[in-house]
Parts: sequence; C-alpha cells; structure tokens
Amino acid sequence: MSPPRSSLTYGIALLLMGFLSSNDSLAAAIEDTKKKKPNRTQVANADVKKLDQVPVIAQNPTTGSARSFSTTESPGRTVFDFDNLPHLMEEHKTPLAALMPDWLNVAIEHRTRYSLYDNGFTRNIPGFNDMVHQRTRFLFEVFKATDPLKFTLELTDIRAPLANYGQAHSNVFANHFDFTQLHVGLNSQNFLGTGYAAKFEVGRFVMDYGEARLIGGHRWGTLSPTFDGMVFTVGNEREKWGLRVFGTRPVNREPTHLDWNTPATYFSGAQITNRDISWANVDAYFFQLNEGNKMRQRNLSTTGFRLFAKPVTGKLDYEIESMYQFGDTRDKHLFAHRHHGEVGYSFKTAMPFRLIYLFDYASGDRDPDKNFDILYAKRRVEYGPTGMFGPFFPSNLMSPVGFRATLIPTPTVKLTMSHRAYWLADKHGAYVGSGLQDTTGRAGTFLGNMLDVSVGWDPQWSYLKRVSFDVGYSHIFKGDYFDKVAQSPGSADTNYGYMMTTIRF
Repeated sequence: MSPPRSSLTYGIALLLMGFLSSNDSLAAAIEDTKKKKPNRTQVANADVKKLDQVPVIAQNPTTGSARSFSTTESPGRTVFDFDNLPHLMEEHKTPLAALMPDWLNVAIEHRTRYSLYDNGFTRNIPGFNDMVHQRTRFLFEVFKATDPLKFTLELTDIRAPLANYGQAHSNVFANHFDFTQLHVGLNSQNFLGTGYAAKFEVGRFVMDYGEARLIGGHRWGTLSPTFDGMVFTVGNEREKWGLRVFGTRPVNREPTHLDWNTPATYFSGAQITNRDISWANVDAYFFQLNEGNKMRQRNLSTTGFRLFAKPVTGKLDYEIESMYQFGDTRDKHLFAHRHHGEVGYSFKTAMPFRLIYLFDYASGDRDPDKNFDILYAKRRVEYGPTGMFGPFFPSNLMSPVGFRATLIPTPTVKLTMSHRAYWLADKHGAYVGSGLQDTTGRAGTFLGNMLDVSVGWDPQWSYLKRVSFDVGYSHIFKGDYFDKVAQSPGSADTNYGYMMTTIRF
C-alpha cells in the first residue's frame, strides 16, 4: 500500500526546509563547491570547521587508490565489481571528463566478456554453454553551475550478441539502450545546522548498501537493478555516522523496450552506520518489499546488522553480518535468515598477501517460497562468477568451510584464489537456481566444492591505462547430490572460464 499523499507531501516539504532553512550554510556550500580544490587549512570559522570534518556524502566508498589494487580493501571494491566509474570521472581520470568544463562530467565505459562452461549443473542446461556479453554505459553529471542541485543521467546498453538457450532475449542478459539513472540531487553541506552534509535525490538510480549482500547496483554480473523513487542521505558512511532512507518502486527490465517501474510494488528501507570504533564498525538496516499481485507476491521485511573491523596490514580483522526475514510469499508465511562470517589477516610481505576464512549459511525449506530471499544482492566475490554461470545462491545453502587468498605482485595485478564447499541447508529443499529438488531428501545435501581463480590487470601506462583486464577459471567438483537427484545434469565436474575487457573513455 502506498503512503497517504498528504503525509508524503508534508514529509517532502519538511525535508526541503531542512536543506534551505540555513542561508549561511547554503552560501557556504555554494562557495565551497565553486572552488576546484579548497584548502581546508585556511578555514577559520569554528562552525565551518565542524562542517569540514564530514564534508562529503560517501555512499559507495572505495578504499585506497581508485585504479590500483590493495589486499586491505573490501573484497568487492575493485574495478571488476562495485562501480568505480563515477569516482574516476569526478577525479578527471577518464579522458572525456578531463576535457569537459568544470560544471560537466562525462564518461563512457564498455565491457565485453566471453564465458563458457562444460558439463552444466542445471536441469535446463545440462551440457555446454557459452556467451559473449556486452555492457556499454554513458554517464553524465551536471553540477556547480546548478548548485546546490546536481543532475545525473546514465544510459546503459546491455546485450548478448552470442548466446544460447534463448538467453539473448532474457531480461537477465539483455536490456537494450535504456535509462539506468536519471535523477536530480539537492545537496546541503550543513543540514539543519548540524554540521553534517546531506543529499536528497529524486528520480531513477542504482543503490549499493554495505557489501551488497541484499542491495547492489552495477556489478560483475549481467544485470543492474534500478529503482524509481527518493533517497535521503545524511552524514558520511566512511567515518563518524551516516543515515540513508529510501522509498522506491523497482524497475522492470525489458530486453528491447523502455523500462518502467513495477506497478503496485514498493521497496523501501533505512540504514544507519557508525565508524567511531575502528574494531567495531556497525551497519544496521531494515528493508521492506511489497510486491502486490506481480511476480511472486512477496511481502517481506528484512532486518539485520553488519559488524566489522577494517583490514589493516599486520592485524587480524573480521566481519559478521546477520539478516532476518519475515513476511509472506504467495500468502504463505515465512521466517528465514542468512549469516556471513569471515576472519582475515593481511601479511606484511613484499608482495601484499591476504588470507580469509569464510562461513555462510542461508536457511531453506521444502517449499521454495519459504527460502531466504536475496532481494537485489551481488554474489561474485563470495559465491564465484555470476552472469551465465552463477552456480550458487545464498538461499537454502550452507558453506562452513571456505577460504580466499589474494596476492598483489604489482600495484596493477591482482591474483585471487578461493575454495569453498557447499551443502544444502535443508535436504528436502531446492538447489536454488538449478531447477533441481529432491523432496524425499534421499539425494542428500552435499553439492560439492568449487575452486575459483582469477587474475586482474589494471595497467597504468600509455593508452592501456584506460583498459582493465580480468581472466578467470572455476572448477566445480560435484558432490554425490548430482548422482542421486532426479533429472540430474550428470555427475561430471564443471569447468568454467572467462575473459573480460573493460575500456573507459
């Protein structure tokens, strides 16, 4: 059910008053944005000093250099998964952005990936499959000249020129030249005189929350979930504290037609973060999905928390995230939960090296509608390559034994290897994403092991500094589940490989 129109209008009016009520803070924000590189040590006013401590809205932080690898970064925060294009563009590290006037940023990114595997793991594709997948993005930002407003436009073309089994026409793999983002943002450097920056955005946008285990935008995979609605952000998610609140309608992806938001479906939520304690950074969130009469008629409330210590060379670090889900799907009540844990250590070696132990559990049920629902999550880092592959979903799945190792022989080369063992959480439930299920439970729970190896190269010289390369290989050592389950694609191990090139202009 949508909120009452009068209440929604009243809330927006209060929010706008918060941005515009302080003429002094608004003037300071405009003056600050007119300076290309402000020298903060020259600011003398005590109130402005308070403001300067948290000057930027940081929604999707990247760690370290924008274009070099690090073992102490969050695992997904690389040029191959979490979106890095806006950061590069705003730092004038893309050729087109460097040529633009101060009030305009422009960037283009093209990615082509060839993937193939043998001995499939699903009921519908039991044998060989391959695909050429392409994604082209056109990103525009207008700012400064329109302060305190900022306009963002992103056009994305997603297609699979080489694909089998009808996948070229699926909205998972194709979305021909459409609006990914089209929104206006209203910025304040001193919201309600608190000294904290704030931003209010209206339109179409992508979202990333935390490590994107529930909500993620542009990704390694083939699709980018988008939303029409509003987002309000105050504070800073990199330091101190931050708050984000959103109310949206998810956008339906149409392979060859313009996308539009989903009728009678609403997705809303809030997240609060705190970074005051280095060994106990906290994210807490609540998300609400009401799907109406479309798709699976999901009415799900998902709440959870994330507790972590940022990786530091020579010290142990950890991450714990727990998610709890309740509500109903197709009028069937459910309670489900998912948990992620990891302990890592970054070694003091000439070539940076990091080793992580991984644990994951996502509840399941004999009825697939009662499994944990991953909403709009990313899966690449913790569950292997996605796109046309993606053998494991964090739903009715348990992986108590796993590790990931990262080695960086040079600042522009990253070697990653992971190995994980997987079981069904409920032996009567479905192997999610495969079309396989043994309701008797006689097929057991052991799905097998997966080895995943990848090499990323991000050269920084001559014309190649605009290009990134990613090559990988995965091997599924199938478990005895595939010997016993009905309609099995076969017990022969699966080999998967890919080559990917990304070019930025």
